Amino acid sequence: MKCLTRLNLVKVLRAASLGVAAMLTLGMSAAQLDAKVMERKISVGGTKRSYVLYLPDNLSARSSWPVIIAYHPALGTGQGMADITKLHQTAGDKFIVAYPDGFRRTFNAGDCCGVAEKRNIDDVGFFKAMMADIGSMAPVQSKAYLTGYSNGARMVYHLVCNVPEMVAAAAPFAATRNMDNCKSSRVPVLHIHGDADEGSPVDGGYAQSGLMKNSLGYMEPAQSVVSRIASRNGCASGGATISESGLGNSICKRYSTCSGGETILCVVPGLGHVWPGAPAGSKRFGPARPDLNGSRAVVNFFLRH
Repeated sequence: MKCLTRLNLVKVLRAASLGVAAMLTLGMSAAQLDAKVMERKISVGGTKRSYVLYLPDNLSARSSWPVIIAYHPALGTGQGMADITKLHQTAGDKFIVAYPDGFRRTFNAGDCCGVAEKRNIDDVGFFKAMMADIGSMAPVQSKAYLTGYSNGARMVYHLVCNVPEMVAAAAPFAATRNMDNCKSSRVPVLHIHGDADEGSPVDGGYAQSGLMKNSLGYMEPAQSVVSRIASRNGCASGGATISESGLGNSICKRYSTCSGGETILCVVPGLGHVWPGAPAGSKRFGPARPDLNGSRAVVNFFLRH
């Protein structure tokens, strides 16, 4: 599979200006961070990795905390993902929230992306190490709640495929991944995708927008991937159209009689390759829907599981 070159990734980032372009690099001093926020640095197989961690004020109030891990898009940062999604604000005192930094700002999702894939960086190992590191500071549940955007969404699916026993629920946005040859454990999934996304077309195929055009290889249709997840989760082929808080007029199909985990596909009308609720940016990434709140939909889904 072809991957974005570093030069093209830089150009894509500069063109974005939808929040990805505004993502901050880490390295900020403790004084610049809120009291509940810290930058963590760990070593995974000799490779230095980092993530931004948001801890609730009331850590002593629970004997076991659920953890949300939110993966950024290619050439983003953990702090940038926090700025775009504000998941830690939506989660409030209900979750610990972590925002990992990709290796050279990309994650190795097995079939993508960038330098992380090219160098076969162990991002599954990074996930496990993050959970252990967070667990050294607070009592945490053994399974994490995962969400991600673009390359980050592929990373979420990569973890669902390879370590489902460590995933409580997943909510990927704006990317798919081949889910053949995965472990058989069942994981609740909420997949969100814009119907105007040309960077990762909801109906599958190749990227059609700007510098991303034809550079990411073939992407499976969202419907096919979620149907495969639904089958693994013991769902019937049919389902009901529902509404998800925060996603407005989105067309959401919840598969029926799922014995192994709730499975939902939400297609958002008029949304491009832009997080639901984020402001409009470069036209190359398609239209935005600032009237929505994707983070609310994600957190509400996680609270159900």
